[in-house]
Amino acid sequence: MEALDPAQALLRYEAELVAAGSAAEASFVAVNRLGSILPFRLAVLLQPDPVRHARVTSVSHLYEIDENAPFAQWLGRLARHFGAQETAILHAADLPPELAADWSEWLPEHAAMCRLATPAGQLIGWLLVGFDEAPDEGGQALLQLGARQVALVLGAWQGRRWFSFGQIRRVFTRKVVFAIVAAVALVMVIPVRLSALAPAEVTPLAPASIAAPTEGVVAKFQVSPNTLVKAGDVVALLDDTVLRNRYAVALKGLEIARAELARAGSKAFGDDQSRADLLTLKARADEKQAEVAYTEDLLSRVQLRAPQAGLVVYSSPDEWVGRTVVTGERIATVSDPTRAGLTVHVAADDAITLVPGAEVRFFQNIAPLSALDAKLTEVGYEAEQTVDAGLAFTLRAEFLPGTEVPRLGLRGTAKVYGDKVPLGYYLLRRPLASLRRLLGL
Repeated sequence: MEALDPAQALLRYEAELVAAGSAAEASFVAVNRLGSILPFRLAVLLQPDPVRHARVTSVSHLYEIDENAPFAQWLGRLARHFGAQETAILHAADLPPELAADWSEWLPEHAAMCRLATPAGQLIGWLLVGFDEAPDEGGQALLQLGARQVALVLGAWQGRRWFSFGQIRRVFTRKVVFAIVAAVALVMVIPVRLSALAPAEVTPLAPASIAAPTEGVVAKFQVSPNTLVKAGDVVALLDDTVLRNRYAVALKGLEIARAELARAGSKAFGDDQSRADLLTLKARADEKQAEVAYTEDLLSRVQLRAPQAGLVVYSSPDEWVGRTVVTGERIATVSDPTRAGLTVHVAADDAITLVPGAEVRFFQNIAPLSALDAKLTEVGYEAEQTVDAGLAFTLRAEFLPGTEVPRLGLRGTAKVYGDKVPLGYYLLRRPLASLRRLLGL
């Protein structure tokens, strides 16, 4: 086949570059088809890198390149030293000692490096070519023309993409990266207040319980839920059928005991046996008297009265009427609606270090844009199973003076504030805890 003249070879080289379907393919053509315009042993295409200054993207006769290989790192240092020149004819004697020591291992005796840039001056990279013999002036001219075509094609590919890693590398230079890292580090040490979000409910501060005084069945409620009552008002009634029967039996037993005692007393003057039974009958009469008094006291307590003035709170009459209760079981509570606080359930995974007096902000579900201020008064140190937050710590808080106290039973979200911590800890606390659990550390 007849060899092409340099002009025809250059035009074909340019056509192959333009016909490439991607920037990577154009880079491959640039180093592997360069031999059509001038003989060479090795061709390497390098692109700017913000960390290493230059990185190897294509090497002639190689399909994949390891950017961490010693050869790639040495070429990066070489581009840093000669990259500012438009075309540099390189010899080992012209290099610094640390680069010249490895020249014979990586490059032939003669080499040239061309700086690739667009007509606007935007740096595209460098084309490094190694020769067995030093190129003459004509060969250097062909190399410069070929490098110019490579720069135009690669520049066109970069211009077609609105986003490219090359553009990022040009913008984020080493100084910019260091400045960003320093700025992020400074931001991460800004102190912020550690906080936790948790479900909360408005609850009474000092509720008084209405409990069953004895075993029995709830007969009826005298007041509806959430009704204001005075101290001593009857709230509920227990069924007194059993107690009334016991009271009647106790009264009858007391009458019998007193009759037997009276008969024995009349016989005691002339009957020694009756005189001997007198003390036993007296004790039995006292026992029956005590039983009557006890039953009478129970009958007086089947009326469950409010221990203080306030709002009666219980679930529903339908849930209680006809239900058997045991002694001491709480049926309802009476609380002052003007003395309400917060009960907060902080999930165990969200728990932070809290002390009484910490700030609490309460966002009601019915008014999520306004917050009510409160302070922490009690911190639970044992996690309990809750409906809203699962395993959680129970906290109690009081609203600050001057705050409009919301209605009892309202729910919302409480934000509890702890000590100040660095912003980095605030952002990474949960991810680090999850990672620690995942790794079992």
